Amino acid sequence: MTVLVVGVPDGEQLALLRAGIQRNPHFRVLSHAHDPVVALAHARLLLPDITVLSLPSGVDSLDADPGVLSVFHGVRSLDPPSGVVLRTAADHVPRAVSALAVEGAVHVVREGDAEALMRALRTIGLRRASCDPDEMP
Repeated sequence: MTVLVVGVPDGEQLALLRAGIQRNPHFRVLSHAHDPVVALAHARLLLPDITVLSLPSGVDSLDADPGVLSVFHGVRSLDPPSGVVLRTAADHVPRAVSALAVEGAVHVVREGDAEALMRALRTIGLRRASCDPDEMP
């Protein structure tokens, strides 16, 4: 499964996230982007199976950040749609974000929770491997 990482600046955190994802041989990070416009361009070109989208600290809903919202809707509108793992701040998961979870297609995990991230990646991967149409609500 191919993965696009969005919203994590270059540096140690990105390196750790990439390494954690690629520790499982079934997942390969194709690209990463911090800027929403660049992220959407990468997504349209590479058609990732999964997008790991990190929410900025303090964001309680996707509507609060137009860039994040555009990436979310952009990757979900691809054909086939990219599954999405929304990474939130480690201290809490905003209610407005957790309500976005779509069975098997959109998952919300806390930053630093490697087990939850891998569960989300595997769930989306299994859904994609079964050719589930993963329709956008």
